[in-house]
Amino acid sequence: MKKVFLLVLCCFAVIAINAQEVIKERTVSGGLLGAVNFTKFKAGGTGASNIEYNTETGWSAGLWVGFPLGSRFTFEPQIMFSSYSYQTDDTEPVLVRDGEISYISVPLQLKLHAGDKFAITAGPQFDFVTSLEDDINTGVEKEHLKQTSVSLVGGFELFPQNRLSFFGRYMHGLTNMNAVNIHGTGTEFMTRNIQAGLKLKLFGGKVTERAYQAAPTPLPPVDTDGDGITDDMDKCPNEKGTAKYNGCPIPDTDGDGINDELDKCPNEKGTAKYNGCPIPDSDGDGINDELDKCPTQAGPANRNGCPITDRDNDGIDDEKDKCPDVAGTAANNGCPEVPAEVTKMLSSSARNLTFTTSSAKLSTTANTSLNQVVKVLNENPTLKVKIEGHTDNVEKNAETLSESRANAVKTYLTSRGISADRIEVEGFGSTMPIADNNTAAGKTRNRRVELKVTY
Repeated sequence: MKKVFLLVLCCFAVIAINAQEVIKERTVSGGLLGAVNFTKFKAGGTGASNIEYNTETGWSAGLWVGFPLGSRFTFEPQIMFSSYSYQTDDTEPVLVRDGEISYISVPLQLKLHAGDKFAITAGPQFDFVTSLEDDINTGVEKEHLKQTSVSLVGGFELFPQNRLSFFGRYMHGLTNMNAVNIHGTGTEFMTRNIQAGLKLKLFGGKVTERAYQAAPTPLPPVDTDGDGITDDMDKCPNEKGTAKYNGCPIPDTDGDGINDELDKCPNEKGTAKYNGCPIPDSDGDGINDELDKCPTQAGPANRNGCPITDRDNDGIDDEKDKCPDVAGTAANNGCPEVPAEVTKMLSSSARNLTFTTSSAKLSTTANTSLNQVVKVLNENPTLKVKIEGHTDNVEKNAETLSESRANAVKTYLTSRGISADRIEVEGFGSTMPIADNNTAAGKTRNRRVELKVTY
């Protein structure tokens, strides 16, 4: 049966080589296929002992898609579910005695078109085992089979351009399916299969014809893009253009969408609003006028193109000046120097602000010192004060307690009319002692608040 199939295929090949048909320009196509399989194992190798398999029928079904490769060839991958039946009357141990193997089959075919009615196909096929049923030889498991196999496939197709076409092909297995040396070392089981079936085209396959092996006929001048300039003179035959530019469009050198004939800045990208020129930057600060809030004064981007200001005219710009409305010095970050007598008075007042152990309550003797602080702050309305609280090294919850001591002073100051936004508090716990915590006197000094004046 295999020899008859190969003889028919050779005859069709001779016809295809000598065919004087029209050549087809094809599109991508695809659809369904179904086939009948005539399958058997070819047992060989050193341990075959003349095992003979019968030819059994099975079936295949799946999908196909064709990709044209020029006018004569098509690449056609397929994917099918295939059932191959195997049967032998031999009583010796064999790979499959009377059953079937199911595969996912993937043929990758190259098709040579020999006109409308006939094509030759060839290529590899990859088969992946999905199941095994052996009605008699029940001891054989799926693991005895090679799970992946490769075959060479050759065949033909009748009426390949029709919606329904017929195909036949022969599959010659190259993989020994014997995975565990059934029937002894060296025995090989190779699949042989002849397949005949039908293909149903569901989409694509539109063709146009051109003469095959016909002498070229002189054609009238062609103007592909319809711009009035024939292709033999047109340097841009697929784009409408003008005679001035040899059939090419008017150029746009800078690629800004404005052609050079209308672009006043043909080498710089611009906008139609400015006749192809970039948006101007009148003050040269790198921020174009449409985004610059001060287009005639240079300024940085973070100020929207406006210059940095110095409201108090102390030579320190407002972005770096911590006191932008009060003239100061660079050494003091734009703030005035704190008067020495103020610093001295606050330090003196703070020395009288001590606390008993684990207490944040101010003593009545502290009022006199704090009233002095109130006086200074009222006399210097631009000053701010930072109150820092501290503890000795044995007080519990030191950080919370130290902050409470600072807040006690803040409460007193605000009760005397000092705005809360002029006061900052922070607790440092026992981290900054000023005296020896190993003595009672040292601990007393460390339970304190300190006052620092800022702007």
